[in-house]
Amino acid sequence: MKKIDVKEIPNLIKTNKKIRTSILIIAASILLAIMTGINNSNETQIEGNRLKRPEAGSDAKQEKIDIYDSDGKLITTVDLSIEPRKLSESEVSDYFKRASDEINKKMLGKNQTLDEVRQDLNLITWCCNDVVKVDWYSGDYEVVNYNGKVDNYNFEDNESKKVNLKAVLSYETYNSELNYEITVLPRQDAKNQTIENIVAKKVNSKVNDSQENGEITLPDKVLDKQLSYRLNLGLTSPFFYILMGVAAVFLYYYSDFYNERQKAAKRIQEIKYDYSEVVSKIVLLLGSGMTIRLAWRKIVSDYLRDVKSGKIKKHAIYDEMYETECNMQAGISEALCYQNFGKRVNIKEYMKFASLLESSVKKGSKELLQLLDDEMGQAFTIRKQLALKKGEEASTKLLFPMLIMLAIVLAIVMVPALSSFGI
Repeated sequence: MKKIDVKEIPNLIKTNKKIRTSILIIAASILLAIMTGINNSNETQIEGNRLKRPEAGSDAKQEKIDIYDSDGKLITTVDLSIEPRKLSESEVSDYFKRASDEINKKMLGKNQTLDEVRQDLNLITWCCNDVVKVDWYSGDYEVVNYNGKVDNYNFEDNESKKVNLKAVLSYETYNSELNYEITVLPRQDAKNQTIENIVAKKVNSKVNDSQENGEITLPDKVLDKQLSYRLNLGLTSPFFYILMGVAAVFLYYYSDFYNERQKAAKRIQEIKYDYSEVVSKIVLLLGSGMTIRLAWRKIVSDYLRDVKSGKIKKHAIYDEMYETECNMQAGISEALCYQNFGKRVNIKEYMKFASLLESSVKKGSKELLQLLDDEMGQAFTIRKQLALKKGEEASTKLLFPMLIMLAIVLAIVMVPALSSFGI
């Protein structure tokens, strides 16, 4: 272990951040320990063995007190819950008077007087710093609620209503009542803001007042507005059908686009799946001594015969090979036909395959059979991967029918069981 020179310690502290951080943490912990020790040594002494209760309206105070004997020996520790001080009867009377003044000062809210109440009232529920509780009772809760909410939106211009309000002041077992008579008038902005409510109220009033008559006469005018009426039969707007037409056209074109994409994707998957078969046929025929041209023609003629006889369905890749064969019979060079075949199919594996055939026709290649044999091995690996993918897709598609079958089985089992219990 390398020895550290004492003189190097200051420089080491300055350059090493970890050491500085560690020293700061230790110093902070020592400082906290010292402060805690000082605080513990300076326990609060209860002078004169007297505790002060919280003032009225405050919450109860929790105190933990150590009790010592005359020799300074700890006897026990008790947890005390000190309730706030209770008011005397004269103090309660004084507090109720102060509460009444506070209510009178605050209850108007934005109103000028209680004889002209147009806005919501401010009905406070606690007074005198939460010492006195106030409970409100209204003579007409539809007009003035217990929380001061004033519902005068449907009042007409000259309409007014008197409402009695009662405030019950309480502290412990002491109670006192304050009574107020207020006059509720229409809101000054009600005519502009709530014409719907006023019209609805007027119409409902006409309907309810004429139950003995065979006909109901609806009001012709409300708030200087001439009214006319139509039955609301829930008719669909014409624009709905226009929107539905546009949506149908969009879905129609989108369905064609979607179907074309699905067909293209299915074609590509089918061509990839047939790759191993095409390469293996070419390798087999070349191995029997045929040229590339003769092997190609043999594969196409066998395909056309089997399709005509109904043994197999049409395959996109063999149709492409048939088109290539027609081009060769039309006089187009064999190499160019193979090149065009790869471009039309436009799949990486077939482009490589066509490139091998084109190169062999142009330059000749003794290793063509070996290269195609290697390609056949890779083609079968790709086919195996595609088969596994198809299996996974099939299992996913079967999941929903299996869940339905499970639900049916559960219903078959549970319904008789529940019926036997009378459920």
